[in-house]
Amino acid sequence: MEELKLFGGVVNGPAFLPADVVAACSTYREAVRASWAHRRIKGMTQRTLAELAECYPSHVSDYLAADDKPSRRDLPAGKLNAWASVVGNWGVQQWLMQQAKLTVMEEVIARKAA
Repeated sequence: MEELKLFGGVVNGPAFLPADVVAACSTYREAVRASWAHRRIKGMTQRTLAELAECYPSHVSDYLAADDKPSRRDLPAGKLNAWASVVGNWGVQQWLMQQAKLTVMEEVIARKAA
């Protein structure tokens, strides 16, 4: 079995975006684009994102298109965790929680009460 070597040290999990970045997003698609704009690896291409998140490259182009035409695909919910892992931030999830008027702490409290 081959050993996977780690270059550059430890890679942390996804980070939270600043609240003002998330608050500036008025649509889901804007949140997806903001998450991409604040990706951890600035030189990452959309093709690499597609490969690592296991999406079709043409779909990723649609997710990130600025024109928001009705024919554009949205990032599916089933890909949110993979997206966050690849881009290195929870921006889309933060926006969804903001829309639901939830905070992470409120969610934790609600789960413990259930």
